[in-house]
Amino acid sequence: MLILPAQNKDKGIWNKFVSDNYPPIGAFMASWEWGEFQSNLGRKRERYLVNSGDTLVAVFTLVYSRLPLRQTYGYVPRGPALDNKFFDSPEKVNDLFKTIRAWVRKNFQGLVFLRLEPPISGERINYGSAFTLPDYYIQPKHNLAINLNQTEEEILAKFHPSTRSNVKKAERKGVIATVKKEILAEDWDDFFAMAKETVARNGGKNIYPGRDYFETMLKTLPHIDTTKENELAFCFFEGRQEGEPAAMNLVLFFGKTATYLFGASATAKLPSKVTTYLHWYSLKEAKKRGYQYYDLGGIDEKLWPSLTVFKRRFGGEEFEYAGNVDIVVNIIKYKIYNWIRKIKK
Repeated sequence: MLILPAQNKDKGIWNKFVSDNYPPIGAFMASWEWGEFQSNLGRKRERYLVNSGDTLVAVFTLVYSRLPLRQTYGYVPRGPALDNKFFDSPEKVNDLFKTIRAWVRKNFQGLVFLRLEPPISGERINYGSAFTLPDYYIQPKHNLAINLNQTEEEILAKFHPSTRSNVKKAERKGVIATVKKEILAEDWDDFFAMAKETVARNGGKNIYPGRDYFETMLKTLPHIDTTKENELAFCFFEGRQEGEPAAMNLVLFFGKTATYLFGASATAKLPSKVTTYLHWYSLKEAKKRGYQYYDLGGIDEKLWPSLTVFKRRFGGEEFEYAGNVDIVVNIIKYKIYNWIRKIKK
């Protein structure tokens, strides 16, 4: 297998490859546009193709990430994306990782390590002693997604009774959901005001990036109404009650899946069950647009117990990934990094 830099002309081939081969969860992070977004955030990134003979068998985006003491590691978000037919056995996947390991150690000696997030479900592959498998994760290990290849009635029937009841209650309370065609300055003000309230309800733990993050995303990605085939796009969904903003959700669309990324809601409007209704509206909209899954995002009983219960009450399928794989380039600096991380934890 041969690893080559990707060129701008490869964008169409890249996105089609990811869309055709990626599992339902996390494909947007392997898209061409997500790499552009990382670059526009000021993060150095590079794209690579992996060929076996004349056949493209994998692609990945390498994002340079900072460590303490002015050190750097490479991060491949939810990648590399793999050709499902070519990588039909653990042995072939292992061969790819050996190829990447040799390539990294030869060409990226300035990195402390390279962290991969292969989109492989279930148990970890036995990579052997040549790779390090951290027991923690950058992206969630488990996600919950609703299969949209059903009727709306079938989807609703799989909701927990309380969730179905909350959808009806929101309708009675006059909740109205819409697709935001554009995001104005006052919309940002509403979103971040609700985000502040959401953080307060969650014990003060802030999960939101800064305003620049969101504004850069919207400048980089097309709106879902203007997107082309196999292109990553965004959409803000808004729920209002009594003419006032009650909740907003940011959803990304790529491949087969619409992915809920961030949401915020007004505390005073929670009795209207707007958060439940907005997901119901969003998944129906994704279904109308031909998407096969609505990904509600990560679940974790220990880290987010109440949020996990909320998401599971929508029914859906739970997906598990094998986790991270570290290719160590500088063993001494890697040990120091883990030592510092343990102290901070």
